[in-house]
Amino acid sequence: MKKTNQLLFGNGMRALLVAGLFCLSFHLNAQQGTIKQAPVLKVADEDEDGERADRSMNCGGTERWGQKVLLDTAARSINLTPDTITVTQFDQLPTPPPNSYAPRTAPFEFQTYAIDCHVIEKRFESDNDFHLVMYDGALTGIAEIPDPACAQAASSTFVNDFISARNFANSIMGPAGSDNLNLNLPKLILTGVGFVDPPHGQSGVAPNNIELHPVLRVVFENPADGINEKYFNLHVTVGPNPFSISTEFQLNSKLNNLGKVTLSLFDILGEEVQTIAVPVISNNQIDYVLEKNDLKAGVYIYRFRNEGVILYEGRLVVQ
Repeated sequence: MKKTNQLLFGNGMRALLVAGLFCLSFHLNAQQGTIKQAPVLKVADEDEDGERADRSMNCGGTERWGQKVLLDTAARSINLTPDTITVTQFDQLPTPPPNSYAPRTAPFEFQTYAIDCHVIEKRFESDNDFHLVMYDGALTGIAEIPDPACAQAASSTFVNDFISARNFANSIMGPAGSDNLNLNLPKLILTGVGFVDPPHGQSGVAPNNIELHPVLRVVFENPADGINEKYFNLHVTVGPNPFSISTEFQLNSKLNNLGKVTLSLFDILGEEVQTIAVPVISNNQIDYVLEKNDLKAGVYIYRFRNEGVILYEGRLVVQ
């Protein structure tokens, strides 16, 4: 069954035309592994910028936001070849005192790190970032994945990395929209950029205040886990992308849990420009054609929500 869209358009669309094909196919699910003696962590009521959590807030960070999404000029000098490191080693780096207004600080904020660890918490923050707590059996640390539809993040060179990391995190840690605590998952490798953040009551904070922010990649430590179909229960394909007339979204869920589904589009300034009610077939399938109609040429972040919870995200190019 295919239905064309009923569109609600926002005004003042501003977008940037980008060429290239970006066709998505992703699988989602959660599977438990083994963790021993994970610590009981403090429950934080604050988001990444120290503000009290309010899930109705508009997304977007404030302090050092350019550094958090790699839009600062100094980000061009970041070494994208990661150092492989444990959480304990990461937590013992001799970082400088945190400063909410400092430029990117050498050497740790100019380096990417690949951390082999368990993720024992996933929190959905008020600015729509994902807050992950890493654990290696001794110490904990924080990893943050920015919201790709927020403010400057939507125009970041690394927005596709944010999207892929968030979709993978949703796949194995549960969908965004609520906190997922006391996770018991196979070991992962998280790759991201070092960031020294002032303490503000975060869950899992490192003693030296260093974080992975942003996270650019999340994979299973054991490659066999990444190709094992038992881990995944949502299959997604989108295409053509780019498109000039229409594109089709196909989602198939093994969980039969699809209810009220919406599709939202955001421009590269992070402004929501339209939201569409998407029909669901038998609680487990979506086959939806988005027509261009009056949609202006440019780049958009799309977001599927199921009963208000983020289900899947991606980048769409309209010609």
